[in-house]
Amino acid sequence: MDKIYLLGLPASGKSHTGKWLSHKMGWDFVDLDELIEKNEKKSIPQIFEELGEEGFRKIEQKYLHVTFSYKQCVVSCGGGTPVWDNNMENMSINGLTVYLNTELAEIERRLEESHIERPLLSQDKSLHKQISDLNEKRRPYYSRAKVIWNRNEPTEQFFRSLDRLLSIY
Repeated sequence: MDKIYLLGLPASGKSHTGKWLSHKMGWDFVDLDELIEKNEKKSIPQIFEELGEEGFRKIEQKYLHVTFSYKQCVVSCGGGTPVWDNNMENMSINGLTVYLNTELAEIERRLEESHIERPLLSQDKSLHKQISDLNEKRRPYYSRAKVIWNRNEPTEQFFRSLDRLLSIY
């Protein structure tokens, strides 16, 4: 197996961990949102605004399928990627799925400090409530990942464990 799909809530650390992990492994790093923006020549918020969530998810799925042909790469998925259609099953078939189960308080802190626009998070509602609701909705999908990492940051132990798992597959 030569792909890792990182899953988790917005601000769970998928991009940070993906870059760190790909560097440690000598693999490529792919941020699914960046791949979409580059090829569609629009930002994720623009796509959401123009096509709605369903339209965005169809585009996201198209680019997720592109990653199935990649070799030796770590893919940082959007927070909702595993929830749409059969994406979770397809990621599990094509790579090692890893759920970054970051503490909700840490996610909330990161989001408050971030200036990144998140289409599914509203400025009009409590951030804590929105994160809790998203977590409840998405956890059943995330928990089907082959690996669940219950820490806020990657560690050498995380790397060694994934490296061992990959050598088995």
